[in-house]
Amino acid sequence: MKRLLPVLLTAAAACAVHRAAAPAPVVAAPASVAARPSRPLFAETPEVADPNFILVVSQAVPDPSLDGVSYTKVFVDGREAGRTDVGPKSQERTLKLKLPPGNQPIRLEQWILPPAGEWTRLDDEFQPRERFVRIEDGTVARLELRFAENEGSNTLSLSRAPAAP
Repeated sequence: MKRLLPVLLTAAAACAVHRAAAPAPVVAAPASVAARPSRPLFAETPEVADPNFILVVSQAVPDPSLDGVSYTKVFVDGREAGRTDVGPKSQERTLKLKLPPGNQPIRLEQWILPPAGEWTRLDDEFQPRERFVRIEDGTVARLELRFAENEGSNTLSLSRAPAAP
């Protein structure tokens, strides 16, 4: 045991000297990162001519200091079809889509940006339920999603209007 201690101390000292002598690698950020132009957070959903589906999302915010930002993803038949713009929760955000006629399963996902952290999807219990929306020729289906304070509850309402001539 007495012989093992000097050997371990010598090995530890050798490792420490080797680490101190080795220069730390310098990692430079790529030029593309340093000079990145400002751009929107997500690719914008292209403007749709003659939409037959309109989503309107808003939230009741009791205090302006709690008015963070959010956006909503729209899934049609299991595939993402678009997103609302990122904006204050208290302002209406809309998304216009041209969907195929018939009963379409529509699922909405609400995403929020907390005061500190990254984008967070609301828990499943606070997400709006999936529903079928009938898309008919000559009409516009308007789905309104309203969140109560703190995303604790939401209401979905569907209305139809004749398409603009």
